[in-house]
Amino acid sequence: MDVEALRTFVVVAGTGQFQAAADELGISQQAVSKRIAALERHVAVTLLVRGPRGSRLSLDGQVFLPQAKKVLTAIEQAERAVNPGSRPLRVDVLNRRISPAQAVYRFYRSRPETDLDAVTLDQENAAQAARAVLEGMVDASFRALPADRVPAGISA
Repeated sequence: MDVEALRTFVVVAGTGQFQAAADELGISQQAVSKRIAALERHVAVTLLVRGPRGSRLSLDGQVFLPQAKKVLTAIEQAERAVNPGSRPLRVDVLNRRISPAQAVYRFYRSRPETDLDAVTLDQENAAQAARAVLEGMVDASFRALPADRVPAGISA
């Protein structure tokens, strides 16, 4: 299923007008029409009833719209989850029962508005975990390294 066609359908459903949706999406009205037609072919139902004063949702469209919104939300969340700067804070904890993991848990409990992913890297090697921090795979890691072996660019 074409995500842009799905997004277009949601915008048309909200505006009730192909031209208004085209303006909002920054595309032509013809592109909106093509996307909607392709989406309707894909799902094999009519989603929008076109009329002289705009478009309204068909019965199938009324059922489809909330599901389409859920799909778009899930896609946005998936994209944010992996994009540095917009994804949750990603913290590597070696073992969820040791004190660093408990500290991360207490931090999260005290600040529930913080998006936080506690992960465990496959490797148990502290130097590899340090590289993962440098490469942006994780934002922090709780591992033991001698001070002279902490790579440049990492605060200990």
